Parts: sequence; C-alpha cells; structure tokens
Amino acid sequence: MHVNYFIVTVFLVLFFLLFTVQLSIVFSEDDGFFTIVPEDYYDLPENEEESIVSDPFIENNSSNQKSLKTTSNKNSFNIAITSDWGCEKDTINTVQNIQKNNPELVIAGGDLSYKESSKCWFEIIQPLKSKMKIAMGDHEYTDTKGGVVGVTNEYLKPLHLEKTYYSFDIKNVHFTILDPYIDSSNSSAQYHFIENDLKTASTNPNIDWTFVVESIPIYSSPSQHLGNSTIRDIYHPLFDKHGVDLVFTSDNHNYQRTFPLKYNSHGGDSKNPIIVDKNRNNHYDKDDGVIYFIIGTAGRSLYEIKAQAPFVAKQDDKHFGFLNIDINGNNLKGNFYANEEALSHHYINYQNSIIDQFTISKMNESDDNDNNNEFDKI
Repeated sequence: MHVNYFIVTVFLVLFFLLFTVQLSIVFSEDDGFFTIVPEDYYDLPENEEESIVSDPFIENNSSNQKSLKTTSNKNSFNIAITSDWGCEKDTINTVQNIQKNNPELVIAGGDLSYKESSKCWFEIIQPLKSKMKIAMGDHEYTDTKGGVVGVTNEYLKPLHLEKTYYSFDIKNVHFTILDPYIDSSNSSAQYHFIENDLKTASTNPNIDWTFVVESIPIYSSPSQHLGNSTIRDIYHPLFDKHGVDLVFTSDNHNYQRTFPLKYNSHGGDSKNPIIVDKNRNNHYDKDDGVIYFIIGTAGRSLYEIKAQAPFVAKQDDKHFGFLNIDINGNNLKGNFYANEEALSHHYINYQNSIIDQFTISKMNESDDNDNNNEFDKI
C-alpha cells in the first residue's frame, strides 16, 4: 500500500516538473510570444468603423499624410497671419495680441526662431501651437542646426507636418503653402503639386476662398528686399489662372497690402502689374486679381519702407502685429492689429489698434436671394 502511494507521488512530481519546463519553453520572451505590437490593440474588427476625432483642418499632400475630416460649415470664423517672429519681447506681445482675437487658425509665414533650435519659438507660441500652420523662411534653412534634417526635426515633426509645401482646407477656405527655398521651378515636383492643388480647389464647390502662403516678397514697395521676379514669373500667372484670392508673403519686416493685381510681362519685365481695382475705400467686389501682402511684423525687427509703390494700397513700417482675416461665407474682412507699445515712461495703447482695414465681397445668386453679410456696415 505504502509502495503504491510512493509510486503515485513520484509520478505526480515528475509530471508537474515536466509541465513547468514545457510552459517556460512555450512562453519564452525569446520566441516573441510576449512581444506585443501596439497596433495590435487598435486593429478593428471588420464590421466596425474607426471613430475619427473632429479637427478643423483637412490636410492634402502628395505623400500618404492622413487627411482629417471636417464639416463644410461656412459660419463666420477668423484666421491670424504674421511672419518674421524671432524670440523677442515683441514676439510675446504679438502672441498675446493674437490670443485676444481667438482665431481658429494661426499662420506663421516663415522666419521663426532665428536660432539653431526652434525651442524658444515653440515656448513663446505654445498657446497657439494646436492651431498653428507654418511656411518656410530662409532663416529656417540658414540658422537651424542640421540643415534639412534639422528643419524636419525642429519644425515639421512638432507640428505633424511631412513636407515644407502642402495644402489644407478650413471650412470654405483653401490654403496652399509654398516653399521657395527648395526647387520650385515649373518643372519641379513642388510646382506640379501646387498646380494640381490650385486647379482642384478652383473647381471645389465647397471652397469660396483660396489663399497662398510663401515667404519671399512677390511685390513690394522699396525696402530691405525687392519683389522677387523669379517667383513672380512662375507663380503669379498660375495664381491668376486658378482664381487665388490672397497671397501672404514676408521677409520685409513691415506691413504692405496691394490692390488686386494681374500679372503683366509687357516689355519683358513683370515688376509693374496690372491694377485691377484701385478703390481707395478699401472695399472690393472681387471678380479678378490677386491681393498680395507682406506681413513681416511678428516681432523680430522692423524695416523702413522708403517709398510707396503705385500698386500698394496700404503700408506701415512702425508697428508689430498681425493680420486678422474674418470669413463669413462669401464675405471677408481684414484688419491689421498693432501690438501695444511702450514709449519712454508713457504707456501707449496700440492693443487692437487697426492700422489697416479692408473688405472683399463675392456675390452670387444665392447671395442676391439671401444676403446675410455681417460686414455690410463696416
């Protein structure tokens, strides 16, 4: 009897030891059994749809950048635009001024930190980062440590951008971002992207406004930098062809707004554009022509404007600030808001002081039948 118990006990012990050894072999980390790929947790069953987080932007690019859904809501909203930032006290004032206007989108049109790193700039614009889109300026390429790789790591990745040229929609507005510091000739991949992008936007019934952002001045009154004929000769005809409304440039550290312009190459020189509407009341019924801006007023410094070009409607070289664009369907209002300034021991309040104001209206049959223009009385 005792012998039988002993045999059974030995058998059970051996069985337990053998089973434990097998488990340790099967579940060993070396064979990858416990190697968990994070994506495995997010694989959805075939009969379920992925939920999409609401986002105001739909981004477009020739890469596999993921698009984000939005509504075609054309209710009023506003956009803030400025460039040539730096990490200065005036930059901080500009950010505070923008915050008070609570825009849905902020465009930084180039020349951001002026340093090897983007750290100080991102610290200053942190309150705006979630609604920020950027274009490249020359200082991103000349100042950033690491060259193109540095630009990608310092500026593109923190804002979840894949390329320095791209486009996106916000409600009924289409933005195209151009990078003039890489190949942008009419045989380049960038040119073909922009050409196709603008063509698509011009035929999209949900888009009422098309804006372009690029850093180099295309038209300018006499200042630190002249209007660039290379960019102008390649892209202004394209902007005319596809109905671009506004083009935002910078690099001259001042503010300039042109009348609506059409490209003019008469005599082999395009520096004298055709002025479509020379209305000095600052209201335009937009049928044709592109309005060009220089908004180099974010805080780095200010450049003197030495004279006023005949195609420039408004200019200012005394104030930092930003351009605010209010959109209400087919109606647009622009205000350049100067920052606060301190002079000697007296505090001069330029907060929300309007240095420039203009309106643009696009009328169509639906507007004639049901005109609900918030800006009529401005």
